[in-house]
Amino acid sequence: MTASLHIPGASLQVCELAALRATAMDGFGPWQTGALPGAVLVADFRPSMLSGQLRAFRSVAAAEALALIGWRVCLDGGWVALLALGAGAPVVVAPSHGDEGMSRVIDGLVRAHDLAEGLALAGQFEDPPLTPALCALDEIAAPGAALVIASGFEMPGAGLAARIEALSRAHHLRLLHVTDGGEPECPPTRGLFALDANLPPEHAAPYLSRALRLVPREGCI
Repeated sequence: MTASLHIPGASLQVCELAALRATAMDGFGPWQTGALPGAVLVADFRPSMLSGQLRAFRSVAAAEALALIGWRVCLDGGWVALLALGAGAPVVVAPSHGDEGMSRVIDGLVRAHDLAEGLALAGQFEDPPLTPALCALDEIAAPGAALVIASGFEMPGAGLAARIEALSRAHHLRLLHVTDGGEPECPPTRGLFALDANLPPEHAAPYLSRALRLVPREGCI
């Protein structure tokens, strides 16, 4: 893992995530700001996400997808917030509006990914469980807002299904299961969508736009 951290697609750059504003404007349908005033974006940068076979690490693809969603929300007048999870302390960005708010989210994504890379280089390869890490959402995810979690969902920890069910009752929940190609094994969870890390952002944008608006069914969509 450590040798591949320096190849293209293994790290995040502020300029690249900022440039996705244009992609979100052109390739993403309008956000439903009337019913959904904002979105909390959750990025999983735990060690298992720092891997990829072709275009990019799954962590990078997760950040790109969340940046696209965040830009679209801000362009339509909504607020954005961030919870970035890793092997260390989470990075939290409080809700804010507009380009400035999205810039804060991007800075948070890049900072969190840099921290994750540093921990991997130091030999931290074990994923902490996901379920307790999601407790931080209680302080930043206002009821009724959208909540988008981009993760590989490895090492879920005890009680993840119950936690997801509770979040889905309070929020417009979407789970982006970031894969490295192929079809994931999807648990019976509402609002779960597979996202192939090999898709470049301009190809992922229309898919993400549809996924956020479809009425979810059980399992994969």
